[in-house]
Parts: sequence; structure tokens; C-alpha cells
Amino acid sequence: MDFRGKNIDLVGKMWLWFGISIAVMLIGLVGWLMPPTGLNYGIDFKGGSQFTYRIPSSLQAGLANDQGQAELLAKVNKGLSSGGLIGTRAQIAGKSDLVINTPALTASEAQTQENITSKAVSSAFGTQATLEGRQQVGAVIGDELRSNAIKGVVIGVLLIALWIYIRYNFAGDGLRYAVAGIVALLHDVIVLVGLFALIGKFDQRVEVDGGFIAALLTVVGYSINDSVVIFDRLRENLRTRRGEPFNKIVNDSLLETMSRSINTGLTVLLMLFVLLLFGGESIYNFTLAMLLGIASGLYSSIFNASMVLVLWHRFDEKKAAQARANRTNVSVRETPRQTAVKRSK
Repeated sequence: MDFRGKNIDLVGKMWLWFGISIAVMLIGLVGWLMPPTGLNYGIDFKGGSQFTYRIPSSLQAGLANDQGQAELLAKVNKGLSSGGLIGTRAQIAGKSDLVINTPALTASEAQTQENITSKAVSSAFGTQATLEGRQQVGAVIGDELRSNAIKGVVIGVLLIALWIYIRYNFAGDGLRYAVAGIVALLHDVIVLVGLFALIGKFDQRVEVDGGFIAALLTVVGYSINDSVVIFDRLRENLRTRRGEPFNKIVNDSLLETMSRSINTGLTVLLMLFVLLLFGGESIYNFTLAMLLGIASGLYSSIFNASMVLVLWHRFDEKKAAQARANRTNVSVRETPRQTAVKRSK
């Protein structure tokens, strides 16, 4: 797949690319606003208790397919509901463990809910359930983790902006490259968070946890890497093709690097898709976030970042043309006055 030398006007369809991005972000916004509003936070961020039970070997063979897992989870959830547990989530991890998250924030609440979950799980297993582990996260710790996650993403984006500014500050152009890169990154973050909120409304497995934050930071780094490849080619072409229209140089730079970006991106996406299908529950959120984020980053690095540079260049040209027109108008107004002075002499 080689796009070099092809007659494809990517820059000419700039507003189409922006329109697609806006449409996807609006879909994510709708997902965010759907009740319950916002993201589905995991136990790491909202606090609660997590109970892990070992699934008996006699039942593990029946969990090889989705139907078997769904039947077991249905039995567990029925038992939890009968025990009065509201706001719980049960999932199968690695086909050998059953994990149940509950909203218990204190030790006494956790002990009470442990008794209820153990009874429900034992009924579903048909034998006495064995509790492998219990994890408890307080509300204060959850709020602190959420705050640190936001700070980490913001600091990461700002450091990337500074690095791009320094790297491309030739002829005073560092600011526009930094802004273009950050616009692409913000697009990826908004798309990923919005789509995660939307999917979480229909799939209770999808929640914001430590794996999601790790995936988000990875996506930010991966996306800017693609943008830098395009920026480097654009910088090289601007040095060797002076005098040519900026739009054409940008378009050619995109076509010269698009094969590399798409081939690399598709390879990663295929592997992530396989992991999503067969990787198990423990990495499900991380893999899904990576899949959505890498796809968004692949799009934004090609169709958004460079288009921001084109818009910036057009604005500069328009401002320069306006300045020239003002100077011409001033010169025209002064000429008759100068002629009158000469005649009076």
C-alpha cells in the first residue's frame, strides 16, 4: 500500500476530516450524558470491596464459551440480588476466578457483604466457595487515585507540547507544531473517554480502572509518535521545496508517510483485536481502551494534526495580505496630498 505520487487531495477535504472527528466526539458526548451520567468507574476510583473466588475445576470446562460464562454469572447475580446487594458486579477472570465488586467502603460493610457473596457464589457453584482474596479501597483513596490520574494525563500532554515546541522551533514555528500536536492528542483523549462512557452504558465490564489510565497514557505517546513522523517529513520538504505552495507540500508529506502510518497502525490494531477476543477479563478494559485509542490516534495524526498547520498557515497568509492592503491604502491616500504640496511650491 503506497500512496506516494498518487493524485489524492487530502488537504482539499480538510473540513470533511474535521467533520468526522466532531461527529465521533459528539457521539461520545451523548454516551457521557446518557444516564447514569459520566464514566463507569472501577473500584480503584470510586472505592468499594472486591472478592475473588476460585471456580471449581469441575465447572471450569463449561466456561470455555460465552454461554457457559453467562449462565454462571446469571446464577451469581440472582443470588446477590436475593441477598439485597445492589450495585455489585460479577465477572469471570481467566476462566478460573470469579471476581465480585461491591460498594462496601468500611470493614464492617465488607464483612457483611462477604457473607452474602459467599452464600450466593456457593449456591451458584453447587459447593462451598473458597474466598481467595479480598481487596478494599476507601472513598478517599479512590478520589486521590482519580486526581492523580488526571494530573498524570495533563502533565504528560504538557511535556509533549514542550518537547514538540523545542524540536520544531525552526524559523519560529515551534508554537504552531506544538498546538497541532496537542489538538490531535485532545481529540484522541476526548474520543477515547467518550466512547468508553458510551460502551460502558451497555457493557458493565467496561469501567475506568488502572488499566484504562495506562492505556490512555500509552495512546497519547503512540499518537504523538505518528504526528512527529509526519511533521519530520513536512519539515524536510519545506527545506528542499522552497517556493512551492504550502498546501501541496503538506499534502505530499502526508501521502509519503501515510503508508507507514496505516501499515503500522493496522498491525497493532489486529493484535489488539485478537487480545480483546481471547485475552481474558483481566486485561479487557486495557485492551479495549488501547484499541479505541490507537484507532483514534491513527486518524488524528494523519487527518487532524497537519490540517491544523494548514489552517494556521492560511490565517498567517490572510493576515499578511491584509497588512499589505492597508499599506497600499495608506500610500494611495498620501499620494494626492503630496502632489498638492508640490503644486503649492
